[in-house]
Amino acid sequence: MKELEQKISDGNLTQKDIVHLLLHNAQHMVTREEVKSDIESVEKTLKEDISKVETTLKADISKLDEKITKVETTLKADISKVETTLKADISKLDEKITKVETTLKADISKVETTLKADISRVETTLKADITTISAKFDKMQWLIIATMLTVLFKDYVISFLK
Repeated sequence: MKELEQKISDGNLTQKDIVHLLLHNAQHMVTREEVKSDIESVEKTLKEDISKVETTLKADISKLDEKITKVETTLKADISKVETTLKADISKLDEKITKVETTLKADISKVETTLKADISRVETTLKADITTISAKFDKMQWLIIATMLTVLFKDYVISFLK
């Protein structure tokens, strides 16, 4: 083929060279036609394969979408049940807390009443004790004064009596 290219560039072609060139081109044309046919066949096969894969993927995606929808629905229902249960539990706890608060308030009120009564009794007792002690101090004061007067007037009384 290189020889023919040289002859073509030189412009010196013989009839034999021309026939040889035509045969060569004819061979390559048939080969090109076969390649084109093979390429078209491969393209057709690839398009069919791609179409099959695409159809399969679409079906798989559709199935997955259905499964996801079912799971989502189930999860929403489960969350709703849990939410309802939790709200009921919170309501019960609120009621128990209210009962405990009421009981504690009543207990505190009883303790306050008892403490006030006890304080009042202690105050009364202390006042009585203070009054008693005060009376005893008054008597002691009179005794001390009487003793002092006796000591002072003892000499006068003894001299008066003599």
